[in-house]
Amino acid sequence: MRSMTPHFFGQEIEVTLSGEVKVPISFRLGDLSYEIIEILEMWHDRSFGKAPLRRKKWWQRHHRTYYKVRTTSGEIFELYYDRGASLTHPEYKKWILHRQL
Repeated sequence: MRSMTPHFFGQEIEVTLSGEVKVPISFRLGDLSYEIIEILEMWHDRSFGKAPLRRKKWWQRHHRTYYKVRTTSGEIFELYYDRGASLTHPEYKKWILHRQL
């Protein structure tokens, strides 16, 4: 029986994208590769996270797109694309494997 407790990763991953509206079709974590067969949910996070109320500045805002996906093995993962606060600095853009559900 599957545990109901999510397993948190919080690790940067390699992601393969496809389609006209680029969506993840696979990802790699270390030596393991996962093929995505279904995107269950997708949402945007543009919040300020845990920044103190009086100190919120535009550059502290999250710019993330989350995906809840199912892999060919039936596992469900949550990953997100973090584009960073600057569109001119591609080094800030990264994919993160957030957790396994």
